[in-house]
Amino acid sequence: MATKVKTLGAWIQTRNTLIENLSSTLELLETAPFSDDPNSNFVRGNAQVDRIQDQLRELALAGLKRVDDAIASGDLVKAISDLSKGAKKEADRIKQATKTIEAITRGVDLVAGVVTRIAGLPFL
Repeated sequence: MATKVKTLGAWIQTRNTLIENLSSTLELLETAPFSDDPNSNFVRGNAQVDRIQDQLRELALAGLKRVDDAIASGDLVKAISDLSKGAKKEADRIKQATKTIEAITRGVDLVAGVVTRIAGLPFL
């Protein structure tokens, strides 16, 4: 028997965290004036939107796969779950604070690490 990845709590929390980061980034971009300066919030924010969308696609592909039940209940998934909780906590902090591109980038870095770990699960 195998477990669908998208039923694992860390997968669901990671998806939700990516969506929260996307929402925070779009909110920041609402007030960012147009600019072509690579260091501007406008350019950096749009880069984060692209990055988040890439992570959502990678996570969706992982969600279509199955993992062995022994792996799904093992230490690797617990480690991923712990990382996911940390990324969620950071996304919640960003949501409640003044949004800066630096904070959003840190949050996306955290959740991207979780997506990478989920995508690296040994699939059947």
